[in-house]
Order: sequence, then C-alpha cells, then structure tokens
Amino acid sequence: MAAVDMTDAFRRCIMRRTSACRGLLLCFVPALAAAVAVVADADSPKAPAAARPTTTPAAEIKSRTVSFKLAREDFYITRKRDREVELVRLPPGTITLKGPDGKDHEHAIKPIWMSKFETRWDEYDVFWDGLDLTAEQWQDWRRRNNRQLLDGRSFALSERPRMPDMPPYGNFGDTEHCVAGYPVNCVTFSAAMRYCAWLSKLTGHKFRLPTEAEWEYACRAGGPPVEPGDKALDAIGWYAGNSKDEPHPVGKKRPNAWGLYDMLGNVGEYVVRDPKDDNGLLAGGSYEDDAKDVRSAAREPYSLQKWQGNEPRVIPDTDWLYWTVHHVGIRVVMDE
Repeated sequence: MAAVDMTDAFRRCIMRRTSACRGLLLCFVPALAAAVAVVADADSPKAPAAARPTTTPAAEIKSRTVSFKLAREDFYITRKRDREVELVRLPPGTITLKGPDGKDHEHAIKPIWMSKFETRWDEYDVFWDGLDLTAEQWQDWRRRNNRQLLDGRSFALSERPRMPDMPPYGNFGDTEHCVAGYPVNCVTFSAAMRYCAWLSKLTGHKFRLPTEAEWEYACRAGGPPVEPGDKALDAIGWYAGNSKDEPHPVGKKRPNAWGLYDMLGNVGEYVVRDPKDDNGLLAGGSYEDDAKDVRSAAREPYSLQKWQGNEPRVIPDTDWLYWTVHHVGIRVVMDE
C-alpha cells in the first residue's frame, strides 16, 4: 500500500510542478534509492570477507633484515658471505576462514614479521650443511649423530637433518644456477620445523612456520581472497602456464600490496593448520599447477604417493622428500 501511495505522490508532484512537491521529490529520491539498494543487497550472494588489518598497511609497512655469518665456504653456491632473511612486518588484524567443520571462524592476527621471499637454498644450505660451524665442529657433529643412528635413534630427534651427499637441487641447469636465489624445496615438514628452531638459536630471534590464518592474511594483504586467473597471475607468480615446469629464483615477479613476493605459485609453502599434524599443509599452489589452482585458498595436504614415492620411512634415511618433489617449499615468520 505504501508503495502505491508513493507512486501516486510522485505522479501528482511531477504533474503539478509546485515548489512544495519539488521539495517532496527531493526527499523521496534518497529514500527510494536506499530501499532499492537494500533489496538488491538481500538478493545478491555474499562475497568472502576481506582480511581486516587494524592499520593502514600501504602507508605503514615496515621491513628489516636478520643476518648471520658463515664459518665455512659454501661448496655448492661457491661464495663465502653473510646470509640474510629479509622480513616485512604484518599489521595486526583479523581474518575469517572456514574450519574443518565447514563453519566460518574469525582469527585474530598479531603483528609478526614474515619473510619477504620464500626461503632460498642460500640460507638452507647453511642449516643442512653446517656452514655456521667450523670444519672441526662439523666433523664432531657428524660423528655424534652417526653414533645416534647406530643406536637406532631417528634423525627426527636431531637438531639438523640427515642429508645425502648431494641435495636434490634439481636438473634445471648447472649447480650454481639451481641454487643461488632459488627457493629451497623437496624438504620434509619435520626438517622445515627444525630449520626454524636452528635459525632461532643462531640469530636469537623466534622463527617458525606461519599458521594457515597468518599465511592467508599475508597473501590477501588486507583484501579479499586472491584468485587472479591466467592473465593477472602471470605478473605475480610462476604457474604451469609460464614456469616451464620448474621453480624459478625468488623475487622476479611483482610483490603483493604488503611487499611479499611469490605468495602464489613458484613453490607451495608449508603452513600449520593443526599443531598436532606431523606432515604440514602446502598453501598458495606451485609452478606445477594450473592458474585456477594458484590462489590464496589453495591447499595441498601431504601425499605419501606424490611426495615420497610410496616409500614410508619410520626412520628416514634422509630428510628430503622424493627426489623429484620440487614444488614443496618454506616461508618463515618471526615473532616480535
């Protein structure tokens, strides 16, 4: 009834063109527009909620670098120099993600520092090859851990991983090309966790793997879920359409709004959803995936068949995954 009366009032107002009715018309227009907007909003599907930082990130993003020295020369990269982890400070905020129960759960994100790049072989070589130790210290460490193996103890109890003579850098070129600047890959979740513990002890800062909510929050950079598609993805990430089926040096594509590189594609990155999970979860898709599978919501669980060639290891002979699994990588965060 009210809608009919309003329509009649409009008609009379327009026909008479009195100043009073013109005033009435000015009153009706905003009200009618608001009513139409409410109805349209009620009929439209709800878009996923954007991450909500509590600051203005574009103007306030901070960065810092944590450096550490080598005690011995890196045989594979052939350079003896300081190594560094470049970090970006994520502003505090909240993000809503669907949980295993299918319901939306809001997660509060505290301010943390996230690595600007995926962890590179440059840094990881120092960890697995003991390059922070002198030659004497390294030989002593190897002797002690070899005795542990003879006693039946797993290297999962060790501070550092047990590795083969030659790491699985991949046959993507010469050794130098495959190492310096390239993202570390083919590592187990256990080794990734121990890398963070080692880096924390070495630098005096608390490093760890990001939670799933922290990683998604950083990937979105304060916005809605990121699903770029082929054309847009080409500018920000390596995927099946442009990678030539191999990983690429970090930082060669455009960063996101918070200055983080390769959040999508290149290598998938370990995140922690359940602290009790021993295998981790990959986020963001990789260079192997089609564009539709390279997005902020992309997740890949551990696969015995794909990641370890169907070779379960109660006491693994190495801490690498199967030698062809180059899409599994790491990005670290540092607590304030």
